Amino acid sequence: MTTEFAHFFTQLWFSSKETKIFLTLYKLGTQPASSIAKHTGLERTLVYKTLLEMSAKNLIKTSIRRGVKQFFIPSTAVIQQYIADQQSHREHVEADFAVIENALEQLATNRYPHLPKISFFDGFDGVRNMYADLYQEVKVNKYLAIKLFATNTFASQVSVDNTLKNYATDMFEKLQKRKVTIETYLGDGILIMEHISKTTNIDNLSTLPAGNAAINIFVVGKIVYIVIFKDIPFAIKLASEDLAYAMHFLFEKLQVD
Repeated sequence: MTTEFAHFFTQLWFSSKETKIFLTLYKLGTQPASSIAKHTGLERTLVYKTLLEMSAKNLIKTSIRRGVKQFFIPSTAVIQQYIADQQSHREHVEADFAVIENALEQLATNRYPHLPKISFFDGFDGVRNMYADLYQEVKVNKYLAIKLFATNTFASQVSVDNTLKNYATDMFEKLQKRKVTIETYLGDGILIMEHISKTTNIDNLSTLPAGNAAINIFVVGKIVYIVIFKDIPFAIKLASEDLAYAMHFLFEKLQVD
């Protein structure tokens, strides 16, 4: 059996034994299973079973001669038809996949009801999309208050040019128009965070630093967003009611200046 034959039939999901049986039958013409077994060196029961399976797929035809079942391949057209049938079957499966995918996701949710759903955002555009996602969560759920912890050290302010405005664009302005309160806790300091201050002044939030490993942590209802502004900024969205509840509790218990 040449490499070309093996490669071709492997793409049709034939095993090496199935390929050997098929090619031997095509070469010899109409034969009983015992003859194919003899020429391939394979066990007769296996050969007979494989021939019947290929017959069910319309790759092989059968006839009876003197009470013995004979197998034959009428022409190479059976391979073309088999490929067409597989293509048609795949298209039907792909069409049904969207429905099945939703059902499978629901099963996974039911199996692990307490596992958080996690989404990752990376790079400049990715983090921008995260802030857009955050705004949509507020808008869709009609939240009137969210919480934010943000780095606000002097070092992070002067060492980079980027501010939250570069990533959040007009999110803070839109939240302000919706009269959403952002309960903000700022990690202030010179080189590192040394104390925490609190504000609800939404006007200055877009000027907070967005570089030098500055951090934003938003708690929006049942979702926690974490952003770290490294050379390649990245963000994580964790949809977890338990985690969000814990973060709400921590923010409320923070000692601020």
